[in-house]
This record gives sequence, structure tokens and C-alpha cells, in this order.
Amino acid sequence: MLEFTAEITEKGVTERAFTLDRPAEPVPGILWTPEGAAGPRPLVLFGHGGTQHKRVPNILALARRLVRHHDFAAVAIDLPHHGDRIPEAERGLSREERRERLGRRLFGRGRGETTQLAVGDWIATVDAVTDLPEIGAGGPVGYWGLSMGCAFGVPLIAGEPRIDAAVLGLFGWAEGSRLVGYDDLARAITVPLLFIVQWDDEVVDHHHAAELFGIFGSTRKTMHANPGGHVEVPLFERAAAEAFFAEHLGTAGAQAPAA
Repeated sequence: MLEFTAEITEKGVTERAFTLDRPAEPVPGILWTPEGAAGPRPLVLFGHGGTQHKRVPNILALARRLVRHHDFAAVAIDLPHHGDRIPEAERGLSREERRERLGRRLFGRGRGETTQLAVGDWIATVDAVTDLPEIGAGGPVGYWGLSMGCAFGVPLIAGEPRIDAAVLGLFGWAEGSRLVGYDDLARAITVPLLFIVQWDDEVVDHHHAAELFGIFGSTRKTMHANPGGHVEVPLFERAAAEAFFAEHLGTAGAQAPAA
């Protein structure tokens, strides 16, 4: 069950905080819709990066752009071990300490459990928000996720037929660290795809990111490569993502454009 816990409207965008009941723990999230929204509209899911949370500035800015400029809806959740879901014992740790622990959960022993939890949380979120009349079921759905948002996004998109287009990036596998079956998941993704790479990325080597781009099964895929480090994605990529979703998801009240 989805329960709204707070609401604020600013410059035509209504932002509602919510909690979604899940077997492991409640999942906190935010839903953005046009002020006074009624009727079906495209929906974009936002997956944040490692050590981040559902309301980081880049997600907030792009979500608001999609709502204001295109009458879309947007939703973000705190992924496992992040935001309001950080375990009590880890609150107050440095970013580096948190990143090390998160890396062990994602890529170490038991790594599949966190991915399965994140994917299940996302599917339940889509189920819940598309039941709302101002969004509606059966409409076009997009996914945006960089870094850890991409790591969780690949298995989600590969197995979720409701997702029609995706913006991914800042992720790839170093030699010897590939997860079993991950390449097959990437090959199973055939939706239109925009992939972002930072050429001087100190976290993910751009060669490994480019290799992942090549594995995706999409026939309509584009890679944007920019100079700079992992968290230095240029602001103009927000406009690129906005235009990408506008092209592939259509407008409020319309079905997704043909691929």
C-alpha cells in the first residue's frame, strides 16, 4: 500500500512524499506531478547513485523539468541502504566508508540479494503509482539511472516490459569483476537508450563503460562521452535526457511513440 505523508506545490509542480509497504521494510519515495493533474501521462523512474538519495539535486532538477515542460510524472525512491533506509549503525560514516560498504553489498558475497530487493521495490513502486488516476496504467514509462542507478537499472529494465526507454551510464565492469549473467541482461535490453560516459571517470573506467554500451541489445542507442570525473556530468546532459524522454515517451494522454 502507498501512503502519502507530505505534499507541497511550487511553480506548477506538486511534490508528494510517500511510503510504500514492502516485505523487508517500508520504502520512502517522492512523486512529482503537474499541479492539478488528472488523466494518464508518461512516467519516469529515477534511480539515484551510490551514497545518494531520492532527492539529490540532479534528480530533482530533471524531474521538475519533465513535469513542467511535458506534463510527465516522475518518481524516485530511496534504494536499499540509502537515504532514509541507511542502517542506524552506518549513520555518520564518511562517504568513503559508506561507498566501501555499499560496494561489498553490490559486488561481494550476497550481492544478488540487494539487486533483487531494489528491483522488487521498483516494480512495486510502478504498480502503486500507475494505479493513481493522475498517472494511469498502460502508459509509457522511462527509467533514468547513473552509476548505481544503472547497476540496478539494467536488471530492472531487462525484466520489466513496461519500461519503454532509458537513460543509463557511469557504469561498467572491470576485468575479473563481471557478475554472472549481467551481460545477458544487458543484451536483453532493446528499448531506446541514451548512455552517458565520463571520460576521466575515477570510479568507472570509460573503456569498461563503453564496452557495456556495446553489449546492450538496443538498436536505437546513443552514447554521450564528456570530459570530467564521475560526478562531473555536464548540466547540458539534463536537457539531452529531457529531449530523449520527450521523443520516446510522447506527451500526457498519448501512447509511447513507436520505436
